[in-house]
Amino acid sequence: MLFYKIRIQLLLLNVLLLLLPSGVLAEFNLTPSLTVREEYNDNIYFDYSDAIDDFITTVSAGLELTERTEQLDLSLAGTVSPFFYADNSAWDDVDQIYLGKINYQVSPSLGVNANAGYNVSNRQDRDVYTTGLVLSNTRRKNQAYGVGFDYTLTELSAMGVFFNYSKSKWDEVNFLNQNEKDYSTGLNYTHNLNQWWDETTGRLNVGFDRMEYETSDTNNYSGTIGIQHGFSQTINLLVDVGVRYTDADFLSPQSGEDNNTSFGGTGQAVLEIQGELTRGSVSIRHGITPASGRGRTVQRSEAVLNLRRRLAEKLTIGIAAGFYHNRADKDEFSASEIDEDAYYIQPLIQWEIFERFKLQAGYGFTYIDDHAASNDRKQNMVYLQAGYEIPLFE
Repeated sequence: MLFYKIRIQLLLLNVLLLLLPSGVLAEFNLTPSLTVREEYNDNIYFDYSDAIDDFITTVSAGLELTERTEQLDLSLAGTVSPFFYADNSAWDDVDQIYLGKINYQVSPSLGVNANAGYNVSNRQDRDVYTTGLVLSNTRRKNQAYGVGFDYTLTELSAMGVFFNYSKSKWDEVNFLNQNEKDYSTGLNYTHNLNQWWDETTGRLNVGFDRMEYETSDTNNYSGTIGIQHGFSQTINLLVDVGVRYTDADFLSPQSGEDNNTSFGGTGQAVLEIQGELTRGSVSIRHGITPASGRGRTVQRSEAVLNLRRRLAEKLTIGIAAGFYHNRADKDEFSASEIDEDAYYIQPLIQWEIFERFKLQAGYGFTYIDDHAASNDRKQNMVYLQAGYEIPLFE
């Protein structure tokens, strides 16, 4: 199946290249990759009373196609990742990810973009480093699509509009693993404030999100105001603060159909570092978001750190760490309560043994504190992986 998808993508690209004016082509590449990862996990299911440990081998084969010109930025990628348990072969499965995105500058003032993705995931820790939530090992199939427009209004101001849709479907549907649909749209406006503060841009955002589950529907309206400031060529800070209004309909075992509305705060702060030796970001966010695999909407507060530091030409160290607080009171967005804290830290070291061949080792510790269920869970994980990629037309 992957082979035929790649052939179709290549045919579409060839047609696109034929339509481009002569001499426009700036960069084209096709990059296959292969990564083999061996890890030991001392609590595969994040069980609080009977932890199961195992060695897990993951083999990831990928292919990425990129095309860039003065007007076009196109990327198509696919990765297939079978994984194997040493002592629990019945849990062996295959994860898949397919992504495509395109940006096209129609004119100096108008740009359009679109993206599409499809993935199949199976592991219970698939979302823990992005949402703080532990899931079951039930297979989830997710598809996501988006389209957006950016328009320069004047020399100082610009605006953008986006529309996104995603759908998650579980092989086994129950009270937690509910099929889900998410719709979102928003309007962004920016204005250059250099006349008052150098390297600063003002921001205004308004948005609407709708999250649909088997037993609940949530509409969320939000508005934020903020700034983006460059302290230097390598350090940039973005801050947005605002309010949200949420309207939730859900099924209650006691009263049947129920409704709840609420106001609250929302926002984010992101510090980015793009230096020659150090790269990464520190982010803090708070707002209403879907809790995939939990069949409900939650308020999520998060703080995430991702940093890489190059010690030598081919030697890099890094650290990823995060905190997530997922909370939803009973009868706030659904009939059940969720109140969980998740913490994780993952130091790593990477060595590029020779060009394009990288060896990486790391350790991960994750702690889940479920206040609603009055239990906590811990997981330790160590891994070693080797990866190689070959740009065919570089």
